Amino acid sequence: MSKFEQNQADELEATLTDEEKQFLDAIADRIARRRMTAAALFFLESMKPLGWVGSQMMYFFRPFVQALWSDPKTWDRVAKLLERRGSIELLLRRLEARA
Repeated sequence: MSKFEQNQADELEATLTDEEKQFLDAIADRIARRRMTAAALFFLESMKPLGWVGSQMMYFFRPFVQALWSDPKTWDRVAKLLERRGSIELLLRRLEARA
């Protein structure tokens, strides 16, 4: 991890609300409970430069997701979080703490 990525993640951590921090923790807990930590770390580390693009793709696929789920609030929260630089790094930190 570069110093630049570390600074972005630290700045984002300072601006997150408690609810957003709890949401990140909940995602990390779910991944750890399913014993998918190593796979998630590998995937997120490789997709880190594409976080914003991923969030835009989630917005694009939102109508399809809405057809499957009656209330896709979690989908929207993840997309909103991915828009912010450093969010994937914060999730990686939480996953590494649970590994």
